[in-house]
Amino acid sequence: MPRFYVHIKEHTHFIRDEEGIDLPTAEDARAEALRAARELWSDAIRGGTDLDVEAFVIADESGRELTSVAIDEVLPSRARYKH
Repeated sequence: MPRFYVHIKEHTHFIRDEEGIDLPTAEDARAEALRAARELWSDAIRGGTDLDVEAFVIADESGRELTSVAIDEVLPSRARYKH
């Protein structure tokens, strides 16, 4: 089974996923990134904080970027949510 890496792109940082996750397809990796993004936003909202995350970047085992999930896909009203 292929291994995918879901990196986090912030405005000033790029946080690499060093572990990765074994999934059947890149589409499954994208779905996992969407789930992770929703969870991250949910935790931030409950904690009363804002996030600086722009996107989750999905890469394959060779490091090649396959796709990304913009944080606005998860919460389109993100720009209006500020504390």
